[in-house]
Formats: sequence, C-alpha cells, structure tokens
Amino acid sequence: MMTERSRGFPIWIWGVLVALILIALSSRGNFGVANESLRQRFAAQPTPAGADLPFEMPQLEIGALPPQLQEAARELLWRLNRGEAGRPVEPAVESARLRIEVRELRRVADEVQVRGEVTNISRREVQVPISAFELRDSAGISYLANGGASSTLRPGQSTPLELSVPLPPGRGLLLITSLPPDPPVEQRLIVADTTP
Repeated sequence: MMTERSRGFPIWIWGVLVALILIALSSRGNFGVANESLRQRFAAQPTPAGADLPFEMPQLEIGALPPQLQEAARELLWRLNRGEAGRPVEPAVESARLRIEVRELRRVADEVQVRGEVTNISRREVQVPISAFELRDSAGISYLANGGASSTLRPGQSTPLELSVPLPPGRGLLLITSLPPDPPVEQRLIVADTTP
C-alpha cells in the first residue's frame, strides 16, 4: 500500500537551509566584501628640528640597489613620469603577523597612489589600524593618515590597502609598517635616480 507524500519540503531540506543560515551568520556576512578601512590619504608631518627619527632611512637611490633591481627601478620611474602604473622596488614584506603586498604605484597629479593588500598570516585575529602605516620620502619627510580607521582580519583574511601621498617628483618613497609588539618592517617602494 502506498503512503501519501507530504506536500511540503522534506525535513532534511529545512535542516540544510538552517545550517546555511547559521554559517552565514557566523562568518559575519564577509562574503568577499572588501573592507574599506585601509584606504586613506596621507599628509606630510612636520619633523621637529634635531629630533631622532625612530627608524634609519635606507638608501633610496638607484645606485644603492643591487644591479638586477636597478633597471626595474628605472622602469618604475619612467612609468610614474608618464602617469602609468608600475611595480614597486620591493613588492612584499612580512612581519610576524602581516604580509604587506604593494602591487601598483601610480602618479596622479601631485600624488602617488599606493595599491596593494594586507593579509593576516598569524593564527589569531589581528586589528590593523591605519596608524600602523607610515610613508617616508628620501628627504626624511613623514606622511601619516588622519583618523582612527582600522580593519580586523581573521587568520588568512586580506583587505585592500590604498594610500595616497603628496610625493614631490624625484623623491624616493619608503613604507614603514609598525604593529607592536612586532618590530617594524620597511619596504622600499620608489628609489630616486640621482644620476645626471
């Protein structure tokens, strides 16, 4: 004898739907949505006379680079002067908890745009404030962001990094990432060509 079929969905389908909803809620709705927190315009900061800088400036000149990087650095300068995108001298660095990858530099009017990504490479959640990033040019001028924006990254999670800095032409540019208690990491983005 045949039993009459239920007119609704089988109970196991309801179980699957509830499970999917719980998974979506537990992931806080971060389905590929970019975190906008690490997009800032940096401004030059006055350096007090006679003040010790917290980090020594590396040589931001083409002649200080290994020969294999000198040609790539010259090509970057050529591209920036034409308003085209180029790759930085040092595209990626890692601290104990973060990987900072800069994929593209571009000069737009009087600013240089820095585009890349920050990834949590640790096993714990990391809060990354915009104040963790400092740009410094070859003249020793520091550029910092205003405000207290931050991004919280779960292990393995990434967020876009988009910075703009009013860098005068002809200067090198260094990105310093400092997220205590990790020691700061320095990343040479642009080197100056001092050859005549």
